[in-house]
Amino acid sequence: MPRYREGIAALNPYEVGRPIEEVARELGLDPSSIIKLTANESPEGPFPGVVEAATSSLANSNRYPDNDCWDLGTKLAVGLGVSRANLLFGGGSVALISDIVKAVGGPGTNVVYGWPSFVMYRFAAIWAGAAYTEVPLNDRFELDLEAMSDAIDEDTRCVVVCNPNNPTGTIKPAGEIEDFIESLSDDVLVVVDEAYHEFVRDARYHSQVLEAVERENLVVLRTFSKIYSLAAHRVGYGVGHTSTIKELRKAQQPLAVNSVAQVSALASLGQADEVERRSDANAAARHHLSGALSERDLPQAESHTNFIFFKMPGDDSRAASDRFTELGVILRPIVGGWVRVTVGSPDENRKFVSALDHILHRGPAEPDSRARSN
Repeated sequence: MPRYREGIAALNPYEVGRPIEEVARELGLDPSSIIKLTANESPEGPFPGVVEAATSSLANSNRYPDNDCWDLGTKLAVGLGVSRANLLFGGGSVALISDIVKAVGGPGTNVVYGWPSFVMYRFAAIWAGAAYTEVPLNDRFELDLEAMSDAIDEDTRCVVVCNPNNPTGTIKPAGEIEDFIESLSDDVLVVVDEAYHEFVRDARYHSQVLEAVERENLVVLRTFSKIYSLAAHRVGYGVGHTSTIKELRKAQQPLAVNSVAQVSALASLGQADEVERRSDANAAARHHLSGALSERDLPQAESHTNFIFFKMPGDDSRAASDRFTELGVILRPIVGGWVRVTVGSPDENRKFVSALDHILHRGPAEPDSRARSN
C-alpha cells in the first residue's frame, strides 16, 4: 500500500454541497421538488452574451487555452484601473489560495485566518505542508483583527482576511483592514479574499484592489463564480504588486484557466448595469429572508453577501440541515446549530421559509416539497 502524507491522509474531502440528483436518489424525492441553497451560487444564469460566446469557443477545443489569459486580463485590467501585469488568473479562488500558500508556505511555516471562515484555507495550508492557526470570530461573527494580529509569529508566512467573511456574511470596515495590513511585517503576505465583494452595500466597506498593486505583501482575490454566475467555469483572479504576481505565478500549474472559462468571463465584463441589477435583487431578497428569520426569533449574523448565517434551535447543525434536506431544501451545516442558506430565486426563498415553518411547527410545508419520484 502506498505511504501517504500524514496530513493528507487525515483529511476528509471537501464537501461542495450535495447535488440535487444525489439527494433525490437517496430520499426518493422528485428532483424538480428540490432546491439547492448550500453553495452560494447565483439563482440567475450567465450574463447576456456569455452562452453564445462560450458556445462559439468550443470550435477551438483542439487547442490549448491562452496561458496568459491575455484578452481577459487586458479588459479586466482596464475595468479595475490596474495593469495586466498586476493580475493572476486561476481555476477559481480555491486554486489561487492553494497556489499562494504553496508559494510562501511549507514545513515549519504557518497560515493565520479567522474561524469560522472558508475551510479551504485549512486545506491549502495542509496541502502546502504548513501549519494553520484558526482565530475565533468576535461576538458579532466578524473577523477579530486584533486577535489575528496576536496569533502571528515568526513562522507566519500568510494571513488570510475573508472580507466579507464566509460563512457569516459579515464585513470589516476598510479602515480597520488597512490598519491591520499596515501593522504587519512586510515579510507576511496578506491575502484579502473578496469573493463576495459585489454584493456589499455598506459605505464602510471598500475593496483593497488599488492598495494591493502598491504593496508587495498584499494580494486581493476575486471570483467570477458568484455574481457573474460562472461557478461551473472555475475562473478567479488575484490582484497584487507586479513583483508579487511574478513570484506567485511560479507556484501555478500551466494552462490554469480553460478557454471556455476565459471567453465566458470576458463576455461578462463591461456590463456594470447588470452587476448592479443583480446586486439590487440580491439585497432585496436577502432583506426579505433576514426579516423572515427575525420574525421567527432565530439568531443571525448581519449579512452583506448572497447568503445568511443563522441558528436553528438546538446545537446540532447537521441534524438541522438534514431536516431541511428531507423537505427538499439543501442548506450548509456549519457548527453549533448554525447553518447557512444561500439567497435564491423568489420561488426558492418561499420554499425555504415554508420548510422552515414546517420544522418550527408553524405550518405545513409546500405540498410539492415532499413529492416523491415515480
